Amino acid sequence: MNSRSLIARGLGYYWRTNLAVVAGVATAVAVLAGALLVGDSVRASLRDLVLQRLGHTDDVVVSANFFREALAGAVSAHPDFATRFQAVTPLVMVKGFVTDQESGRRAGQVLVYGVDERFWRFHDAAAVPAIADREAYVSPALAREIGAAPDRAILVRVQRPSDIPLESLHSRKDDVGRTVRLTVRTIVPPASLGVPPALRPPRRARDAPAVP
Repeated sequence: MNSRSLIARGLGYYWRTNLAVVAGVATAVAVLAGALLVGDSVRASLRDLVLQRLGHTDDVVVSANFFREALAGAVSAHPDFATRFQAVTPLVMVKGFVTDQESGRRAGQVLVYGVDERFWRFHDAAAVPAIADREAYVSPALAREIGAAPDRAILVRVQRPSDIPLESLHSRKDDVGRTVRLTVRTIVPPASLGVPPALRPPRRARDAPAVP
């Protein structure tokens, strides 16, 4: 009896075991392939989300304390600025709590940005309407979470800026935050705060936090 016959008889005799092995291998391959596809999809989604939030930004200058607002003008006036960048805009970014005054629904760990018209020019967001004093733009995600809508009031609570860390013994723990009542101007879609990767010009500018 040759080897081929032995193999054929072995496969026929242990067909149940062999079938279970094949099914197990096929299932493992399918699971691994699915995990790889899902992982690639998640990475691509996160990458698109990050690029959308960056907009035209290429470099960011960040500090735990506030910069002088004049720093933005000083940076753009540097002789080498025009060789690498096109524009610069100052902004303030802090975390806070936002509450819809009518419904009482609230959201924590919200990123609160203090910007002016230079920010919208920087990102070519011409469709965003002008904002007045004591008004705010709200993202669709935050609007859904707290039920905010245009012309409704929201309460924004942020930590007061201080050179003394909150955990220090010398810090004022009795007055750590400030609540501001703002009116929602409009719900700004993500498309108005960024551009697709293919439309992003190279080496656009750098964002710098500044005193409002």
